[in-house]
Amino acid sequence: MAESDERPLSVPPPSDGDGHATSSQDDDEAGLWSPLPPGRPRPAPPPGSNPERPQWHHRPLAPGELRRIPDLIRDSLSLIGRRWRPFGEFVLIGVAGYLVAFVMLFLGLNALFGGKFFSKISELTDPTGGTVVDYDAWLESFDVTPTATAIVLLFAFGFACCLGFLVQEIATSRMALDDIRGRPIRFGQTLTVSVRRMPKVFGLSVLIGLVMGLVGCGVGALLLWLAAPLGIMWLLAYLAAIVVCFPLLSIYFVMAYVEPRIPSPRRWWRLIRGRKAAIWGRVVLLGFAANVVGFGLGAGLGALPLPALYGDLFINAVIFPLIFVLGAVFHLLIYADLLTGEESASTETESTS
Repeated sequence: MAESDERPLSVPPPSDGDGHATSSQDDDEAGLWSPLPPGRPRPAPPPGSNPERPQWHHRPLAPGELRRIPDLIRDSLSLIGRRWRPFGEFVLIGVAGYLVAFVMLFLGLNALFGGKFFSKISELTDPTGGTVVDYDAWLESFDVTPTATAIVLLFAFGFACCLGFLVQEIATSRMALDDIRGRPIRFGQTLTVSVRRMPKVFGLSVLIGLVMGLVGCGVGALLLWLAAPLGIMWLLAYLAAIVVCFPLLSIYFVMAYVEPRIPSPRRWWRLIRGRKAAIWGRVVLLGFAANVVGFGLGAGLGALPLPALYGDLFINAVIFPLIFVLGAVFHLLIYADLLTGEESASTETESTS
């Protein structure tokens, strides 16, 4: 178990079939963030850590109370500023990963267009990024040949982007929680644990996507076949449900990133109970703000004299990892606020038992 010689072993909380299972091999500090079981003291912090939480520049929060949006933004930026070096290292890893993925994309597109992709790009732009051919005629000149090589490379591009995103999200969330809990941040250990956790989170993401697709598109297609008005009504209702529920799922994925095991939907629903509207508003507003920042950076960097396609992809490879870091810290702080309410409820249960 990682670093067992540097910290006292904690007694993991007993399993109740609802997410409070014993810690997994890559999470030996489960008791430091999980709600305390009745009658069990919180384990001592590891040597070299600061058991006090960061002093935020706002009034103390009641257990389970969410920070105001300005405080959430300020605390997120403050946390990133305090830990800029490890966060920056993961941003660089993200940038490198996306650049490698884009190489796969270019090679896949070149195979898809019969080896003429790069020559067609050189026809489209001059060194300053100005268009020198008719765009419509340029698009019509492509001859698509979907070979096995092209399909494999394009699939590898999407797969690499997805895995890079997950590793960066998991690592950023865990580092942010370590900072809040006053634990030392170790880049190598965080990267190792994040890579080990990634297959579980990837499988969870695929499962949720399949379920949502089957429920939405499958039922919608069936209803459209039976009666078009019913199918249209179902698809509209499903779209509205996605808009409502998808931001709330960000908290569930944070739980999957940092907790010892994949949490149950019941525990996630219990954690956000009574806070759903506040969580939804914060996630949507902060996501919108992060994307505005990203588009602003993209527009600013887009003014550089770079070839159109290559320059845009390079800019996106730089911006996306930054946006992912901001979003991960935003969501982690919301989760941490919710967790204080759960810990408080667990402590009250202990005192009355």
